[in-house]
Amino acid sequence: MERNKLCVMKILSLLSTLLLVKKSHSWQTDIHANLHLELSDLQGVQVYEGESGNSPHYKLVHVEKDSMLLGARNKMYNISMSTLEENVLERIEWEPRDFDKKVCQTKMKTEEECQNHIRVIGKKPSGELYVCGTNAFKPKCRTYIKSEEMTYVMKTEEKGVGRCAFDPTHNSSYVFSDGKLFSATVSDFSERDPLIFSTKYGSSGLRTEQHDSKWLNDPNFVGSFDIKDKIYFFFRETAVEHINCGKTVFSRVARICKNDRGGQIMMKSIWTSFFKARLNCSIPGDYPYYLDEIQSTSEMGQGNYMSTDRSDNRTDMLYAVFRTPENSIQGSAVCAFKLSDIEKTFMGKFKGQESTYHNWLPVSHPNPDRTQHPSTCVNDSYQISEPMLNFIKSHTLMDGAVPSAGGSPIIVLPTFKGRMTQIAVDWQVHAGDGRYYDVIFVGTDDGRVLKVINKGRGSNVETVVIENLQVFPEEYVVTGLKIYRANGKEKLIVVSKEKVISVPLHQCEHQDSCRSCVRLQDPYCSWVDDKCAASDRGLQSILTGKHAGCGPEEKSTLSPPTTSKPKEIATEKPQCDCQCPKNNENNLSGGPPTKMPDPPAPLDEDEIGNDLPDRSLTDRKSKLEKFEIRQRLGVNNQNKDSEVKKATAQEVRSSSESSLSVAETAIAIVVSIVLSSILSFLAGYWVRSCRSEPQENQLTNEEIYGSLQKNHNKLKDNEPRYVNHAQLERNNSQKQLNLIVTNIQKGSNLPNGSALQKPVLNIPVPDKTYV
Repeated sequence: MERNKLCVMKILSLLSTLLLVKKSHSWQTDIHANLHLELSDLQGVQVYEGESGNSPHYKLVHVEKDSMLLGARNKMYNISMSTLEENVLERIEWEPRDFDKKVCQTKMKTEEECQNHIRVIGKKPSGELYVCGTNAFKPKCRTYIKSEEMTYVMKTEEKGVGRCAFDPTHNSSYVFSDGKLFSATVSDFSERDPLIFSTKYGSSGLRTEQHDSKWLNDPNFVGSFDIKDKIYFFFRETAVEHINCGKTVFSRVARICKNDRGGQIMMKSIWTSFFKARLNCSIPGDYPYYLDEIQSTSEMGQGNYMSTDRSDNRTDMLYAVFRTPENSIQGSAVCAFKLSDIEKTFMGKFKGQESTYHNWLPVSHPNPDRTQHPSTCVNDSYQISEPMLNFIKSHTLMDGAVPSAGGSPIIVLPTFKGRMTQIAVDWQVHAGDGRYYDVIFVGTDDGRVLKVINKGRGSNVETVVIENLQVFPEEYVVTGLKIYRANGKEKLIVVSKEKVISVPLHQCEHQDSCRSCVRLQDPYCSWVDDKCAASDRGLQSILTGKHAGCGPEEKSTLSPPTTSKPKEIATEKPQCDCQCPKNNENNLSGGPPTKMPDPPAPLDEDEIGNDLPDRSLTDRKSKLEKFEIRQRLGVNNQNKDSEVKKATAQEVRSSSESSLSVAETAIAIVVSIVLSSILSFLAGYWVRSCRSEPQENQLTNEEIYGSLQKNHNKLKDNEPRYVNHAQLERNNSQKQLNLIVTNIQKGSNLPNGSALQKPVLNIPVPDKTYV
């Protein structure tokens, strides 16, 4: 039964692969944008490259008013978001000790990894700066205060285990809230102990259950938020509920309560409010296509995934970037999630497993009529009963998944190159058409920034890619995006490990006509005062990209391109070698073509048939022979010129396409043959492996001989055997039995010849004999 199930799963996997390969041609193209620009085409660009030398490994860690704090290798930079200039006085330099570097390198880490990469920065309520770094795979945290010279001076230092990652490339997240640090990272060098940890700057705190895959199973944290009385963490992890069907990664949102103190006796120092749910970002259909690996999230904001004409038609929500696995069809997408849908999911049923041998099924919480839902934040977690704590400890996963707003991604980028990495959202921008739009900026792993909106009304998602900006070289990965709007300035700050730049939020000035301005479909831009400018009071139509106020569409006065060659061919008298291709075989020697004389005029129908009885047989035969000759030549003086013109025009039109179409056809045929061969081989191999069974009856000659020799020896020892008494009565009970094996192939390893002929004699037959 298990073998049959495995075979069915293999066949279904093969069929799904075939379907995806069949549709893969639509996944090879990039997104079409209304405007493509290079960095050199942009105006008002600001660049911060920092110090020369090796890559500083910038990471946008903290934003405070007009400044952003960048974590880097052995340094922390304070950069003005308005001017993109550094405040050198507030720079922090923090290198690990030489001893820690040597110990780190003995653990097979590179010199670059064995530096102190700043990854946690936050402000305490007292105004002190709290900074944590990897410190050569030995995390530490420090508290800094400002001196009279307005520079930062270290006040205290402590261990950073559980607060900061060991590896600078590890995905971790944190939130400062109510005087506490809520961090999501790992607590050991090997990254085998992931945790969500809370501490009040050094004091003992709470954590998730240790080494329990039902809580956290190899997670990668990408974002976290402080919302009301809860903290939300977004991450991806190996799905424990799907492990019976194969290893896969799901995207999650986890939630804890700020005032959680853990259990009084049971679950002491363990979260009693930790629950998680799956995030559903998929392309809808009969069989939805899931993008399961979350990469980053925007900030939580007030927005609407669809356009609206009401400024108050907005809700708490966020956008997130998702990807397919590395060994799958490469693609990425952006999905929107409402906070209300997340909260609703956490108030539903749980998913549980009776034992490791059972499936994961929906489970209702115990005594739903008498107690409140386990996911509800309580005033004092010490008051939670032990039966409820037992249920919470073994049921951390919610049964339902958080649906994406609109039921489908806002944008899908189906390409092997340039997958999306980071996201930022300008919430509810008022456009010239009187509607509000969430403008989404997405960074890619090949140095681009895409500007996207959903122009759909109602529940329909209609994506418009407004801009495709190449802001970095293709080898740079966008690691951070931040929208800045203050002091009359608005810009998008783009961060990579190598440099930081800022670009304008819009490119309205690149459009010099009303129609091109409206066609851009940019909520920032409209046609006003005879120019395309950043305004919401001009002419604009995001839905159609056309506006009647721009005037009628200009009719193109350009005629189809022509050349002198077709005209010459059309006016010249056609040659016979063009009209009579069958005669070309007479000119294979390469000599000049022979011009054929003009054919005679065709005979009338009545000349051929109507008066045949009145004419002599000889005349009729000669006329018929002439008519047949003319028909074979295919000459028709009345349609001669028109046919030549049509053939010439057709030749001119197809001449420019023939070579390209033949090349494309050849490539398509070769690719189809290769793919078909590979898939046919895989299908045959898997089907054969499913149908193959152990051939127990196909024994080798040695096995046959060994078995017979064994039975022969046992018979000689007079061991009891089962005998058919009816057969024995027919052959007389004391009649000798001869057992001869003759069906042995020639060349057998049996001794004394190719066949074994040994009689087994004098077998006494008792009343009952057993084998």
